[in-house]
Amino acid sequence: MKAQVQGDELRVSPDSRDDLQTIIALLKGKDFEFALQFANYR
Repeated sequence: MKAQVQGDELRVSPDSRDDLQTIIALLKGKDFEFALQFANYR
């Protein structure tokens, strides 16, 4: 897995789609003081 910060964005490049879905579910389960947006897996 690889993660990069690009300005206000965090780009995560996991080894598999399942890993990405796990990461998204983990983040959605947290209460952050800012809004999160998720872009499509390519």
